[in-house]
Amino acid sequence: MPALDLAAWHLTVEGRVKKRREWTWEELMDLPERTVFATVECAGNGRSFLAERQAGVQWGAGAVGHAEWTGVPLKLVLERSDMEPDAVEVLFEGADVGTEPDHPAPMPFERSLPLTKALHPDTLPASRMNGEVLDPIHGYPLRLFVPGWYGVASVKWLRRIEVVNKPFRGYFQSVKYTVQRQTERGVDTEIVGPMMPKSEIIRPRAGDVLGLGGNRFFGVSWAGEDSVSRVEVSKDGGSSWSDATLIGPQAAYSWTLWEYLWEAKSPGDLTVLVRATSSRGRVQPTNHDALNGGYLIHHSRPLHLRVADVHRTADYADAQTIMYDMNAYAEEKMRLPLDVEMEFSGGEGI
Repeated sequence: MPALDLAAWHLTVEGRVKKRREWTWEELMDLPERTVFATVECAGNGRSFLAERQAGVQWGAGAVGHAEWTGVPLKLVLERSDMEPDAVEVLFEGADVGTEPDHPAPMPFERSLPLTKALHPDTLPASRMNGEVLDPIHGYPLRLFVPGWYGVASVKWLRRIEVVNKPFRGYFQSVKYTVQRQTERGVDTEIVGPMMPKSEIIRPRAGDVLGLGGNRFFGVSWAGEDSVSRVEVSKDGGSSWSDATLIGPQAAYSWTLWEYLWEAKSPGDLTVLVRATSSRGRVQPTNHDALNGGYLIHHSRPLHLRVADVHRTADYADAQTIMYDMNAYAEEKMRLPLDVEMEFSGGEGI
């Protein structure tokens, strides 16, 4: 994590532009700002759940969060430099420099965006998160924020932007952060970008025992650049599905809460699955696509529960109670050490 002095920091815009420019913090802050609410997830989130171990940090389910991001639309910054007509991508470089086990030479963190995504009004060089100036760990003083895309695209400690006229093939989108796709030509390599539809069950948790009568399931679902339009719950391992109730706003980029109320009539074992459908009709899969390797892990994970032969009162609650439970769950997790913090120093890579 670089220690940056704001007085000496500047953002360089160069490459296929007619006007190379070095922006100071004060100059950027004079431009109109935009705020975006978005969920962002690590592309390898959930890697530890895969049946076959994949290289990289063995994340659990927690490498995801939701926040309010504020910054200057990247489009405004690029327009001030007047891009050349042959521009095809925009490259972003962070001030962090490091090595990987298969790349011992020091290198900066670099990623690119296609021109259409770079010029989208919601793509921001962000200076604030939840209304506060970024902490150093979040990319102070400026980070790129690409809503709807996996977190790797949102380059931290941003110091240089280069407009290029051919696709960029740097380490973090050639050696790392790529998946395979079956095409008519064979298997092609694709760069990890937009987030996939995904759901998590917050309550109940693995090993919980339910009772006869009313039981409540709830969690969160998100769908990258889309909003979530539907969430379904299966209690029989995917043989049949029932609609959950969406709670709160359904907006592009943002996760939404869901709730499923169920009357248990007899004791027995349950295998619970949840799947989300996006506003464009993308459906969360039941199984992990092997061509994704250790990325895009968004399949429905089974939750095994048991209904005991005991009666209980209904566990139905309003949205305020669900939010209370969700915040309590998050605070409980915050007290724990990162599930992967030791692996960063062990050469695991990202």
